[in-house]
Amino acid sequence: MQITTKHLGNVEFSENDIIRFEEGIPSFESEKAFILIPSGSQDLPFHYLQSVGNADVAFIVSDPFVFVENYDFDLPEEAVKSLKIKNVADIYILSIATVPEKIENTTLNLAAPVVVNHVERVGKQIILQGDYAVKHYIFKDSGRGENA
Repeated sequence: MQITTKHLGNVEFSENDIIRFEEGIPSFESEKAFILIPSGSQDLPFHYLQSVGNADVAFIVSDPFVFVENYDFDLPEEAVKSLKIKNVADIYILSIATVPEKIENTTLNLAAPVVVNHVERVGKQIILQGDYAVKHYIFKDSGRGENA
């Protein structure tokens, strides 16, 4: 299969690449099917979470553990059930990034990680309770501090 994306042009994928988001993603509830498009470079830890149904809907995502050493949270039991998680090795965690024109002001949303069960091919954005930054500045020399 192929999708024409806004930022990456034509992208080939298979049915097995699709991650189903039963509830969509907050503010994009009608988008239920996404594919993860890797950057293709180990030096570039950002990827696209691209809607299959809407070429204009894509999120830049990254593994938050690359940037935040002490990032830790417990998944709510409801999320464990809805994502059909049987083993922690079956999931990966992504954070949605905001990449402004001044790249040094790039942030990750640590308050609402995207959890994907890559075995079951299902995902969900989880809103965490607690003191997690919505805008965690990943470049310490941005002059903005670490959190906002």
